[in-house]
Amino acid sequence: MVIIATLHSTGGASSVLDPILANGNPHPDMEIAPTLLRYLWHSLSAFMVLSAAAIIWPETPRALVIVIGVFWIGLGLADIATSKFAHPGWIPMGIAGLLAIIGAYK
Repeated sequence: MVIIATLHSTGGASSVLDPILANGNPHPDMEIAPTLLRYLWHSLSAFMVLSAAAIIWPETPRALVIVIGVFWIGLGLADIATSKFAHPGWIPMGIAGLLAIIGAYK
C-alpha cells in the first residue's frame, strides 16, 4: 500500500491530475477547486499509508484490521461502479483489502 501511495502521489498526480488542471479550473464557479483536488488526491495517498501503518501495528485490534480491509474492498467496488473498470485503482484497493482481512486471521 505504501508503494501504491507513492505511485499515486507521484505518477498518478502527473499523469491524471496535471492534465485535468492544465485546462484551467475544472469548476470555474469554485475558485478553490484546483487546490482542493490536489489536496484530496494526496490525502488519499496519505490515507493509504495510514491504513498500512494501522494494519502492521502489532497491537491493532483484529476487528479494526478487518474494518480497514472491508473499507478498501468497498472503495475498490465503488471504483468499479463509477469508472466501469476504466480506472485501475480497484485492483490495488481490492488486493490491499483482501490482504488485510487475510492478515487479520494469521
